[in-house]
Amino acid sequence: MLQRALLILACTAAFLATAGNAWAQESKIEFKVLGFNADAKTMLVGIEDVDTGLALRLYDVESGQPAKKSVLVPYIRVDGVKTIKEARKKYKITDPGVEDTIYLLDPADETKTLSFFGLMASKERFVLAATDKKKLGKIKDVPVQKDEETGTLGTAALKSVFWTTDRKTMVAVIKHKLDTGNFSREVDEFHAIRFTPDVIRWVEQDKPKEEEKPKEEEKKKEEKGGWWPF
Repeated sequence: MLQRALLILACTAAFLATAGNAWAQESKIEFKVLGFNADAKTMLVGIEDVDTGLALRLYDVESGQPAKKSVLVPYIRVDGVKTIKEARKKYKITDPGVEDTIYLLDPADETKTLSFFGLMASKERFVLAATDKKKLGKIKDVPVQKDEETGTLGTAALKSVFWTTDRKTMVAVIKHKLDTGNFSREVDEFHAIRFTPDVIRWVEQDKPKEEEKPKEEEKKKEEKGGWWPF
């Protein structure tokens, strides 16, 4: 009798685990910049959604959101080249842009460059940053996505950087991930910057310490966000 009861409990647990996995919702949406119009106010975006498939849409560069009156243009992979070509013509996408995480500071000296990267500065804040190989600097803070119902915080990472050909407009594609157990979401987000090296807030190097800081000050620094000074 006891063995039968244990068997029923085991089967019930297995069923609930399977059902829980089935009920868990998953979402994944990826974006790719496919070019800009002449004044870099709009960009053509390729969208790949695991649920709905492939599509194109015109986006506003400044807001990172779909342009007004733009419509989703679904297509199948075999028609991709043709569909993208037609969309570029329709939306006057004349600048193909370039994907690159390196920015040349001096055309006469290829060793003088900026490199772009991202990091989690705290549990709630992602930082888009740069380095010139000697120091670090911040370009922009990006809030980490949060599930309002459970309070679960996600994570973020820099996926790619797209530029207009003249390197005056930079569009960072940041991937957000959120997993609450009941659902998981992975979605890309656009952040545009009208770029010059002056937008970078460089980290000043620490002056030599004459004496050790009190432990209380060190504790406050850790609570503020670890080693990252912003």
